Amino acid sequence: MTKLKNIAVAIATIVIFTNITHAQALKASYSVNYEEPLAVKYLGNDENYLMFEVSVQPQMDSKALFAIADRKEGELYSSTVTPSFKVKTVKIEKRDDQELNFKLVIGKKTYSKSFSINTNEVETTTVAESDITML
Repeated sequence: MTKLKNIAVAIATIVIFTNITHAQALKASYSVNYEEPLAVKYLGNDENYLMFEVSVQPQMDSKALFAIADRKEGELYSSTVTPSFKVKTVKIEKRDDQELNFKLVIGKKTYSKSFSINTNEVETTTVAESDITML
C-alpha cells in the first residue's frame, strides 16, 4: 500500500511541476515578444516646428486608426493605418502651452502617447511624455 501511495505522489508531483514549468515558459515568451504597437519619439524642434518620429507595428489583424490631436486646436491629423506603415517623421507647428496626443486605435484597444510642450522661454523647449493604454 505504501508503494502505491509513493507512486501516486510521484506522479502528482510530476504533473504539478510540468504545469508550473509550462506556465512560466508561456509567460516568458509572451513578455519577450510583446511590443507596444505605437511608439512616438520627440526628435527636437526645427525653428517653428516640433519633430516627432512615429512608428506603428505592422502586425495588425484588424483596421487601425491613427490620429494626432492638440488640446486647444482639436484634431490635427487622422488616417487609417495599413500594415505597410512603418516609421514616419511628423512636423507639427509649435505653439505655446501645447498638449499633443498621438493615438492608435486597433479594434477595441486604444494606445496613446501624450506630450506637453512649454515654450515660455525663446531658447528652451520642454517636452514631457506619458503613456496610456486603455483596454
